Amino acid sequence: MKVIPKKYFLRTAKKYKKKHYDLTKVNKIVKLIEAENFNELKEKHKLGVIHGTHPPLYHVHVDRAYNDDWLLFYFLKTDTESIVYLSALGDHNLIKHISKTRGAS
Repeated sequence: MKVIPKKYFLRTAKKYKKKHYDLTKVNKIVKLIEAENFNELKEKHKLGVIHGTHPPLYHVHVDRAYNDDWLLFYFLKTDTESIVYLSALGDHNLIKHISKTRGAS
């Protein structure tokens, strides 16, 4: 599975890095997504989906012990090969913004 960060993801990651968040935890989440370890994502990181977006947009809690409001948003495309697009890092307020911009009702 190939992982491609979007420009908005890189921008939000830079903001979290300036706030001294540990971005190695984001790398661990990305490796779990790459390895398609969805059981661990569901159990430890509360994998969820934002309904009404196309393609479906998923969100994962990055570090529930430190800050339960720190989320990683991503979506999958499986045309010829499986590609994971990292959309953003943010909080629960970003869900409303993303669902509006992605055409959710």
